[in-house]
Amino acid sequence: MLRKMTMAWVGAVVLLATPALANDKYHVYKTSRGECEIDTREHAAMKSQRGTDDCLAHYDSRLDAEKKRKDQVKAGSCKCPSGNNC
Repeated sequence: MLRKMTMAWVGAVVLLATPALANDKYHVYKTSRGECEIDTREHAAMKSQRGTDDCLAHYDSRLDAEKKRKDQVKAGSCKCPSGNNC
């Protein structure tokens, strides 16, 4: 009985967590200060909170987004946010 309850609980956790993880996209935004920022917020939320929705790219992994930001900084199209090492 305990094993069935544990398995049901684990199954419920996996089912509830999967959509949240699947929707997590990383966006590379160019902010109004000219910095390249990586964020998971959608365009409308980013525009209302940061004043920009200038999205340069979308990625499923943070590493890919960081690579894109690094390339954009090297190309001179934006600068690295203060406090970050691009």
